[in-house]
Amino acid sequence: MKTVRIITLHLAYGGIEKAVCQMANLFAEKYDVEIISVYDMPDAPAFPLDERVRVRYLLDEIPNRDEWRDCARRKDVFGLARESVKAARILHDKKKAVIDAISAIDDGVIITTRPEHNVLLSKYGRPGVYKLGQLHQDHCFDKKLLDSFRRDYGGLDAFILLTPGLADEVREVMRDNKHTKVVAIPNFLEHYPEKLPEHREKTVVAVGRLVEVKGMDRLIRIFAAVHEKAPDWNLRIIGEGDERPALEALIREQGLSDCVTLTGKLSPEGVEREMLSASIYASTSKSEGFMLTLVEGMSCGLAPVAYDVRVGPALIITDSVNGYLVPDGDADGYAARLLGLINNPELMAELSHAAERRARDFSKENISQQWFDLLEDKE
Repeated sequence: MKTVRIITLHLAYGGIEKAVCQMANLFAEKYDVEIISVYDMPDAPAFPLDERVRVRYLLDEIPNRDEWRDCARRKDVFGLARESVKAARILHDKKKAVIDAISAIDDGVIITTRPEHNVLLSKYGRPGVYKLGQLHQDHCFDKKLLDSFRRDYGGLDAFILLTPGLADEVREVMRDNKHTKVVAIPNFLEHYPEKLPEHREKTVVAVGRLVEVKGMDRLIRIFAAVHEKAPDWNLRIIGEGDERPALEALIREQGLSDCVTLTGKLSPEGVEREMLSASIYASTSKSEGFMLTLVEGMSCGLAPVAYDVRVGPALIITDSVNGYLVPDGDADGYAARLLGLINNPELMAELSHAAERRARDFSKENISQQWFDLLEDKE
């Protein structure tokens, strides 16, 4: 039986990590599967794994970012120096551990899921290994990243992007690389709710890490305008991250403490419960790859509204058919779309049903053959 190994940074909560677990579960139907995780984070794996999937951790230590920031906050000069040295050592150990793991494998398939690991797989992957790299984000025309695609990816057998548009762009960037096949395979859902509710709460829900790129501050400001005209509606933001203190302050500043809730991290089951009880899914990200949480929201029958950033939403939403795409940064237009749904329950129901149908296009059954065709391409 062919062995498929997936190298990931960790298996805690995150979009890449959920995609890794779902890939591993899919591959376990046909192959021997091992996830090689650099860090053994608390509460990992955060997502369900098939009992046939093995997990191997490379390092005992985990990143000390929180400790470093705590020393910086307290202006503890000696502590900051100590944590800086420790951070540098962990980064060194991380790279060495991944190189050693890749170099020790002489058969089967290796899939890497981050740019830095793609480069290491291309450089250190052995000739007998089928080497597949992935990009789970928008390259945003970042010169350093594009230069790396041209310079460092020649040892990969295939480079997998999440959307056809990204694949076309990267194929052009890597046009001088005659070895690496560039393909598009979207993420998929392996679970759909058994039954959608008949009644929903007057709630807008958003899911994502509380980091700058997810634009949750934009959503809170938009909701402030919505709340003035729809005071009985609430906003619930699911996720955790470095921006939580700033977002909490913004909620207080906007006078929204009674109607906007930051739930923190929730289990997959908890996220689904929130989605099934809400009415609208909102995304105000500044950049995306493939928006798995958007598809999850649509699978739960949520009418979606998303900023039409360069990659992601337009692949999933057809504007005014199964949701709304709003020009990026148009806060007034976004608020108008939310209020249009709130004030027209029939329209909301129509988009909700269409969104649920669209989400079915990204089922495991619909995407799996693309993966199996690629994994067998080496034969």
